[in-house]
Amino acid sequence: MHKKPVVFTMFMLAAIGFTVGPVQAGKNKKMTASEILELVDENLTKVEDTTYEAEVSVIRSGKTVKTMKFEARLKGLFMKKITFTAPGDLAGTSIVTTKDSVTYVYMPSYKKVRRVASHVNNQGFMGTDVSGEELGTAALSKGWKATIQKETETHWVLKLVPEPETETAYSSMTVTVSKQYGGVEKIESYNKDGKKVKTQVRSEWETYKDKNGNAAITVPTLFVYTDHLTGSKTRMKFLSCKINQSIPDSIFTKRSLMRGN
Repeated sequence: MHKKPVVFTMFMLAAIGFTVGPVQAGKNKKMTASEILELVDENLTKVEDTTYEAEVSVIRSGKTVKTMKFEARLKGLFMKKITFTAPGDLAGTSIVTTKDSVTYVYMPSYKKVRRVASHVNNQGFMGTDVSGEELGTAALSKGWKATIQKETETHWVLKLVPEPETETAYSSMTVTVSKQYGGVEKIESYNKDGKKVKTQVRSEWETYKDKNGNAAITVPTLFVYTDHLTGSKTRMKFLSCKINQSIPDSIFTKRSLMRGN
């Protein structure tokens, strides 16, 4: 049973955007919806781990009302750790998602580690337009039933409906996948009434090299989330990216938060 939070993460969001170089997928072969999702998920694990820094801005009525910076460390499809570095009152706040997709948060002011309850997964995280569910990030090929709505020379457009066991606030998602990058460029999420409530757009793809100078991953470096119910937007921009840092699994645990690692 797929008891995992789904969708892509803001704050790592980025995580799901990772792919290894332009893949030119599907130009000579007709792919099924399941194969497309497997391709997207496969591209997430072609590097051992990823570390990046990013800046997040919350925009309301055309004005930036909040800005945050964080460092994210990612490994595999589920393991991730986010540590906020700015502003000062948020610095040191850390979030870990374990290999079992359990999410914990550490807040320095309380000096306690708390598990993120599933009932808050549809709420905005840290005052952003990204929910706890989106923060959770899971494999798209698990827990979702996909059909192809449209195919062009450059993109696939898929409709995703959750399996009965999948925990999600959404009744469906429309996902646009780039054939060039084998990654997601756009996600439109719909509530139980079939109304579009959230859109995520990924752009400004850049290629990063490994320690030998070879092209290793191509990622979208700009993420924009729009809440259609409020008109609010959240913008995340990559500031740096490193790969294959040999991050140990022990970093992605509740204990690591308690030790302040």
